[in-house]
Amino acid sequence: MGLIRDARGQSVVIGSLLIFTVLILAFSGYQAFAVPDQNAEVEAEHFQTVEDQFARLQGGVVNAVGEADTRSTSIALGTQYPSRAFALNPPPAAGRLETTAPGDVEFDTSENVCRADGTATTRSLVYTPGYNEFREPRAVGYENRVLSREFEGGTRYDQRLVRSSGGTDEISLFLLTGGVSENGVSSYSLELNGSNRHTTTLTNPQVTLPSRFDAATWEDEILADRSDVTAAPATSGRVELSFDGGDYRVSCAVAGLDSDPAFSPPSDVDTGTDGDAAYSTEWLDPSDESGTTSCSDTQCTLDASVSKTLGLTAETTPPAQDATISFSVSNDTVGTVAPATNETGSDGRTLTRMRARSNGTMKMYAASGGSGDVINITVENLIPFRGVVFTDGSKKVTTANSTRTNTLAAEASVLGPLVSDIDGDGSEDIPYVPAGGTTVHIVNPDGTDETELSSSNSRSPSLLGVGQWNSTRMSVYFASGDKSTIYRTNPTQGDVRVVEPTNSVKAVAGPADIDDDSTDELVYVDDSSALRYFEPGAGPGSATGEKISLANGLGENNGIGLGRPADFDGDGTARIPVVDGSNRLVLVNSTGSETVLVDSGVAKAPVAAVDWDQDGELEVMFLTTSGGLKYVDDIDGTLTVEDTGITEPRKKTGVT
Repeated sequence: MGLIRDARGQSVVIGSLLIFTVLILAFSGYQAFAVPDQNAEVEAEHFQTVEDQFARLQGGVVNAVGEADTRSTSIALGTQYPSRAFALNPPPAAGRLETTAPGDVEFDTSENVCRADGTATTRSLVYTPGYNEFREPRAVGYENRVLSREFEGGTRYDQRLVRSSGGTDEISLFLLTGGVSENGVSSYSLELNGSNRHTTTLTNPQVTLPSRFDAATWEDEILADRSDVTAAPATSGRVELSFDGGDYRVSCAVAGLDSDPAFSPPSDVDTGTDGDAAYSTEWLDPSDESGTTSCSDTQCTLDASVSKTLGLTAETTPPAQDATISFSVSNDTVGTVAPATNETGSDGRTLTRMRARSNGTMKMYAASGGSGDVINITVENLIPFRGVVFTDGSKKVTTANSTRTNTLAAEASVLGPLVSDIDGDGSEDIPYVPAGGTTVHIVNPDGTDETELSSSNSRSPSLLGVGQWNSTRMSVYFASGDKSTIYRTNPTQGDVRVVEPTNSVKAVAGPADIDDDSTDELVYVDDSSALRYFEPGAGPGSATGEKISLANGLGENNGIGLGRPADFDGDGTARIPVVDGSNRLVLVNSTGSETVLVDSGVAKAPVAAVDWDQDGELEVMFLTTSGGLKYVDDIDGTLTVEDTGITEPRKKTGVT
């Protein structure tokens, strides 16, 4: 009898080897592909963080000017990768933050502009990442009020060196002194110490600046939208900018990095105590202006939900006729001033106007004849114009600004624009009606703190308005589901019946002063798609709104072609952005006077007022009939249409 051979052990061994081989291959694939992809995502998020931090640095430099206190901003030099139980990570991605060598700043004038004595200098601040996987970004830099984001495929520029505001061309220089050289992974706290700011008027000036970018880049990319500037190469790695637009308001200040400024520009404001001033220049109390509280000739608070502009009068004593007074602000992220210069009348007085950009406090300066004055302006309750809201193809609420988009979990069928902290949690809020729902909700821009505001039903499709009207609380305004009533709602008061339009209501644009009477009107669209408004005092019962006639009617398809009224030219009076029946984008005032911004191809959907490029001027954003998201820049000038590159928004909800 022969031996029986047992092969069962061989199959177990072979099976184990196969399983082990599969595990090895799976681990190798995970290590070779999944880990690098995940680490690249970590690096991409870090680079976006650094971009945001440099944007805050840009504002921090401005805020430091004219302030005694030191400002600081953090830059995340590098990033750590997530811990892994089995796979291996490369070393943490370190980055370098450093300044370039200083270079001379020169104007073709004998007047001292940036330094009281001697030659002014400035330098660039540059962050260079050392990523292991995300190869696209090259650097983020700041120089001469230009923020650069440099990638393998090209560079994006955000320049605030040259701009036009209220009909005045401005050149605004913030020079950097001090040295920085840091390398690592941790966060670095950079201190900013500001000098005073000097302002003067120059005719067709030439300024030579040190720069990391050549003359062709300045002319063709950085200042591509400025036909009044030409760039030429200069010595020692500098570029010469020549301006030919006539008179420019030129201002200069110095920010010291981790140290005091190495020098200061000439002083604008002289108290006149030496007796040399021919007259004194002082601000008058602006208490009579709309939206002001707690005002004197040294300080004033502006409620921007009532008025987004503040008229200010400067007076010379004794009265000096035809004297030129220069106006400026310490922080142009809070507000801007226009005109920047004005001449006094026979009473020795002249007027300028401040336009609010964000909530906060800043100083406003008036200077003339060897003397000057300052008033502290605080802006409150400003409804932000810094970003837009839309829904994507999945109906999800999405926020966007010029640097990033953020998609929330919430889904919406009706949207409103960002509103200033309506629920007191310290965050701005997005009003919306949930997809499949009927009541008004709010949610923070980061997706947290979702709250139901209204108990009454809202119409869809529609538009939600935000603001204060008839001396009420900050509220969200909406058309009722049966179109009979305009309601407002907020967390404190709940639903409040505002007015019952005799022509019914489809959508509410919100309150704004559209007829220059220093009070806000409430703008809405009636059931026949006519644009109308109520003056304060209407309601809560039945009332008929004033009709604004449009040449081609109001456009309506899947959505309603209406946007939030806003002051687009700084004159204190709002205009209403609409899409008409011929797919044109139009600004219209209370009398029906139209300014055509885009003459075709605009989707009949909600549009938005927004400072997309953060230049201190409002743009109008709209959807094209093909689905892209674009905006109109330089509304008072060349009317340039720019593409955001965003293609997801739904036409029913449009953009707000």
